[in-house]
Amino acid sequence: MRAVRYIGYACFAVLMIACKKEIDKPEPEPEPEPPEITDQQVIREGIYDYYNKYSLWTTSIDDLEGDVLRTFTAQYTSYNGLLSALKEKTPAYSFAAYTYLDVNPGTHYDRYSYLVDDNTSSGQVSRADGLRMDTNEGYGMYTGWVIVDEANRKALPVLYFVEGGSPAAVAGITRGTKILALNGDSDMQVSYTCSGGSCSVSSADHLAFQTKWNNALAGSSMELTVQNVDGKQREHTLTSITYDIDPILADTVYADRKVGYFAFSSFEETDPNTVNRSNFEAIFDDFEQAGIQSLIVDMRYNTGGYVNTAEYLANKVIGPGGNGKVMFTYEVNDYLKPYTINAGDGLDFRPVKFARDNSLALEAVYFIVTEQTASAAELLINALKPHMKVVLVGETNRTYGKPVGFFEQEIRSNQLKVSLWATSFKTKNAAGETDYWNGLSVDVDKMAVDRIGRNFGDPTEDMIAKTLQLIAGTTANKATVVRVGAKSSTLSGKFDFVNKPTEKNMLKKRKQ
Repeated sequence: MRAVRYIGYACFAVLMIACKKEIDKPEPEPEPEPPEITDQQVIREGIYDYYNKYSLWTTSIDDLEGDVLRTFTAQYTSYNGLLSALKEKTPAYSFAAYTYLDVNPGTHYDRYSYLVDDNTSSGQVSRADGLRMDTNEGYGMYTGWVIVDEANRKALPVLYFVEGGSPAAVAGITRGTKILALNGDSDMQVSYTCSGGSCSVSSADHLAFQTKWNNALAGSSMELTVQNVDGKQREHTLTSITYDIDPILADTVYADRKVGYFAFSSFEETDPNTVNRSNFEAIFDDFEQAGIQSLIVDMRYNTGGYVNTAEYLANKVIGPGGNGKVMFTYEVNDYLKPYTINAGDGLDFRPVKFARDNSLALEAVYFIVTEQTASAAELLINALKPHMKVVLVGETNRTYGKPVGFFEQEIRSNQLKVSLWATSFKTKNAAGETDYWNGLSVDVDKMAVDRIGRNFGDPTEDMIAKTLQLIAGTTANKATVVRVGAKSSTLSGKFDFVNKPTEKNMLKKRKQ
């Protein structure tokens, strides 16, 4: 009996200990609530994530996640500040300085990626981002200076570029138009001086007109008195609007020389049934009917656009010998490399081959270029070079230099949306030429001047005239030109431009 009692006590003791443990066990601490992610954080982290995935230089970007990623992105109060920090992580590269363009050349390979903030303060999507290529806003006029009285050293503001589709273009105003009065102010004429073979308007006069002009461009309407290239005066009342860009500036056939010519400002969409496609088809139909043997493509201010338009135009120009051959290939990072073999998720980086779409038998194609000629314009030139005679005629010895491009990635939160265009691919022609970071070298430079007082297509305009002479074999390479004097319709080139078109520098690829 005593043994049983001891066993009972032992069991009772075990139960007491178990109960005590149960009673004394503290309640578990509740899991902390995860911090609330703001819309701003979602966008910033999305910018980092997609730049890391798509950048051509992704190996320079750390793979950050969670709190580390949140801490890093929180350092930047603006989306563009974050993107700039990411771009500065790409390898350093010293770009050659430009002769005329007022651009910061940058010190890193990625100086191109950009963001479009599609939100206004009210949270509504805005069209006025200034970076779209299919539309623009304002009047579409860009000015420089033209000599009107050499004896008394007098100059007037002149329109060197009028964008197609703009209010100015619709009103019939063209390149080479002189401005005689602006919003009732007829004090437009200025003095210029010459030194060392070039001439320029004084800084004070230049700034005074620039202020007037910028104030007028900021208004909702403007009054203009102009003198057209035909010498006739006209008065115009223009209204600032958002307009669809018509990229074709001029086209003609110099029939006596069997030479076709067209000038265009940007590589807009050319999908079937679009106005751009119809216009280009009509131009090339005229070229075929005229039996042109050489073609001049004027891209002096063309800063690029869509890859598919470069493909379309390449197929319109290429001769029979190039049909079916490689037009260009893509170079991408490891994350995107599967799309160089198969298309998927709307992306296709497979090699592009020529599918000739013309009955021309061109002996050569001549491109008129400047340091503003960039991106998709350079892609078109580079793609044709291995397959036919391609000649570049320019004021200086190179184009802009942008062998890379991007596609759009939308980043959304509950209330916000931005579009990231991260530099994601590089193009290479059939000869393997790809790294033209400092531009494509021109074949004939320092032989022609951009005479902004004459319209596109005018065979007496210096760059066109010298190209026609080159085709005919009547001019020598590296010919010396005089930049000033009665025959020179400009002052010191782009230094005296008052305002320039937005430097889009685009090589844009669409997701299908």
